[in-house]
Amino acid sequence: MNATSTFARPIAGGLRAVILQAALLCAGLVLAACGGSADAPPPPGTTPVVPVVPTPVPPTITLQPANVSVTAGQPAGFTVAATGDATITYQWQRNGTAIADATATTYTTPTTVLGDSGATFRAVASNGAGSATSNSATLTVTASAPVLTIAPQPASTSVAAGAQASFTVGGTCSAGTLGIQWQRNNGTAGAFVGIVETTAATYTFTTAIGDTGAQFRALLDCSGQSSTPSSVATLTVGVPSAVSLDLVPVIGLRGAAQIGSLGGIARLPNGDYMYTDGNSIRRLSADLKTITTFAGGISSSGSADGPAATASFRNPADLVADAAGIVYVLDTQNSTIRKIALDGTVSTIAGTPQATGAADGTGAAARFDIPRAISLGPDGDLYVADSNNHVIRRVTVAGVVTTYAGNHAQGLVDNLNPANAQFSGPDGIAVAANNDVYVSDPGNSRIRRIARAGASAGAVTTIAGASNAFDTAALDGPGASAGIPAPLGMTIVGNTLYVRDRRGLLRAIDLSTNVVSTVTGNRIDGDGNIDGPSGHAQLDDITGYLTGMPGGGFVVTDRNRLRTVSAAGVVTTIATSSTNSLGQPIDAVGVLSQLPLQFASNAATSVAVDPANNIVTYDAITRSIRRIDPSGNVTLVAGLIGGYGPLGVSGFPIVDGPGSGATFNDAGLAIATAANGTIYVNDSYGVRRVDPAGNVVLLSGSRDTFGAVNGSASTSRYNRTSGLAVKANGDLFAGDFGNNVIRRIDAAGNSTSYAGVMGTFAQVNGPIAAARFQAPRQLALQSDGTLYVSDNGTLRSVSADGSTVSTKPVQFVSAIGVDSQGNVYCNPNGAFARYGIDGSVTTLIPAGGGPVVTGNVAPNVGTGVTAIAMRSDKQIVVIAGQQLLQVTLP
Repeated sequence: MNATSTFARPIAGGLRAVILQAALLCAGLVLAACGGSADAPPPPGTTPVVPVVPTPVPPTITLQPANVSVTAGQPAGFTVAATGDATITYQWQRNGTAIADATATTYTTPTTVLGDSGATFRAVASNGAGSATSNSATLTVTASAPVLTIAPQPASTSVAAGAQASFTVGGTCSAGTLGIQWQRNNGTAGAFVGIVETTAATYTFTTAIGDTGAQFRALLDCSGQSSTPSSVATLTVGVPSAVSLDLVPVIGLRGAAQIGSLGGIARLPNGDYMYTDGNSIRRLSADLKTITTFAGGISSSGSADGPAATASFRNPADLVADAAGIVYVLDTQNSTIRKIALDGTVSTIAGTPQATGAADGTGAAARFDIPRAISLGPDGDLYVADSNNHVIRRVTVAGVVTTYAGNHAQGLVDNLNPANAQFSGPDGIAVAANNDVYVSDPGNSRIRRIARAGASAGAVTTIAGASNAFDTAALDGPGASAGIPAPLGMTIVGNTLYVRDRRGLLRAIDLSTNVVSTVTGNRIDGDGNIDGPSGHAQLDDITGYLTGMPGGGFVVTDRNRLRTVSAAGVVTTIATSSTNSLGQPIDAVGVLSQLPLQFASNAATSVAVDPANNIVTYDAITRSIRRIDPSGNVTLVAGLIGGYGPLGVSGFPIVDGPGSGATFNDAGLAIATAANGTIYVNDSYGVRRVDPAGNVVLLSGSRDTFGAVNGSASTSRYNRTSGLAVKANGDLFAGDFGNNVIRRIDAAGNSTSYAGVMGTFAQVNGPIAAARFQAPRQLALQSDGTLYVSDNGTLRSVSADGSTVSTKPVQFVSAIGVDSQGNVYCNPNGAFARYGIDGSVTTLIPAGGGPVVTGNVAPNVGTGVTAIAMRSDKQIVVIAGQQLLQVTLP
């Protein structure tokens, strides 16, 4: 027998057939033995096995094509992916049409041209079970990036402190307009920061010693493309050969714009805003920084039509702009509707100047009586709240006037027939996208809706408000449960109606549910003029017009202030005309930091330098703290020009809050900065603290009560602090001149007497326990802890260990500063002088001028010096007269 079994060999075809038959026969025998046969049904109680056939799965897109942007001349690629049963095939489409031979998961276009921009691409994935279509991806094709060439590059330079340094750059573009933005870096490890309003080829500024080592470069582009930084130039600043006196360089400040009594406001198609102001129509630029008079004059009234420069108005209340930029003005005291064409030409389309009445008609035949609000409907007609007639009028742009709703009787009547409805002095109006007209009805403290019925007015109903009492609580809630005291101006954004009310709140009404909520305002304190977040901010309760801003939020008019309200309810004043504590009118345009620095010789002013070499100053005219960085950029730290809010017992408007959400009353005699950037400033009967983020709080003392009390932050009382200095350990020293004592205040605001005795008026040297002061004012700390004091005109000091007090041989001192060596700078007898550590007194700038003084300012400023701060041992910042100056020493 062979070693290999025959069963392991391949079976011949005939034998295989025999074996298969035998297997089938055996299977039949087995079934028979079990009581059945091969053809018999399954035994009772069993379920036949049905083969499972899988359901085919159609494709599912797992990777959608993405939008692509390329420059002309480049191809664009799109990718898709899908899952599903069996083989999936793809077909790409362009603008919905199949692209030949584009059947892979990735499709790459041919070389693109500008005409391809906007084309859409999608893919259809298919298998035997179905298909799926991807999202469409959009192709954007831009012109080829222009070529930017930079020459010449900025060059490093060296100058003496106080002299001007200049850096110049040049560039050419193969296409587009060359753009330049200068940047500064205060050290090799720092970041470059843009210098505001420095877009010329040459950047020039007056240097300070602290500028040495600063780096400058320009960022150039061609119409926003090919942005490229220039080479870096380094500035080296040395000391001058003589005392140099220069203006502190500041940039980005703007002149003031006159602001009168504000009314309606509307956004133009180009992004600018048009608003009524006294007897004029004025324009606010889209960037909220520039105000110009467009037509009419603030103080001159009239009704003259014609070119914008000669046209006149009489207290216009509201206006609206159409999609083309044509403006329609509600000239309230003239009882007319005026039109300002695109070229500025003013014409009267309805009403007769100063002829009041209630007549419908065309053009001059129509009559109005103190119309208060105007809105433009989607139908192209104007809708007017005719206040004294208690009706809503409809006016075509051709001047055809009809009464849209109301029966001319003052009252509160809703009615299916608009001619039978009644209003009470309607004051605001807005038209929805479906032509429903919404009316603020202040006499009834309600919001009314005039439904649209075909091309005419339909039923008049009340959607919100529950009482006609003026002092109704401004409650939020649905419809009639909400309180909207005397609603004013309104506007519609999307499906929300925004309304101003006489509690100084901005309210939102969801037009789907009629639920009323509060966007911003101070529900506790009511109306006012305070910036800040919702719940802290205060809006006026007299003038209440608003218009939407792109991206959300509003520009609002508040009597004599232009303000913005963000989508989150944060209120910011951008321009104001009011009266400050000195009784002087202050006009401003743009963010408050752009108002020129103002230092009146008869006003409290102070200055400090923070650890970052920024100048920090309090300006008593604007009642604000502002910061000037080494490049001259000015920013607002805290304070609101003309701000008023909750008053203390003595009527002082002192409000804590963030940035311009805070107000100061009688501050400015003292300001100091700490190592962490915190700012301290006196104010009336206390000391305020401003953290690095600009949040202001009362650190110690009272808002409205003076006294002579040490203790906790809330119980401490002062009698006019006029000098502040911060020690390295964080202790704050305050010269309390009304109490003849120097106070020490810790981080929690607790106060103690540091030197002198409250109520004792004397100048006594010696051990600190026995020392006495006479009206201590300005303070300055030497790095070793020695505290210098101008005490009733005498220069005195408290030793570094706090043990003894001494008097220096310098008299008639009102402002002091001290360098790291202990040299004291002051203004004795009207001069600017240095009291040296060796006891010598050196006159640096005589009161009437004198020896060699370089720089760009006349040297006879000693008599005007009111504040001193040290930038370095060689450079001092002073306020002299109405100027912010820097003195550089040789």
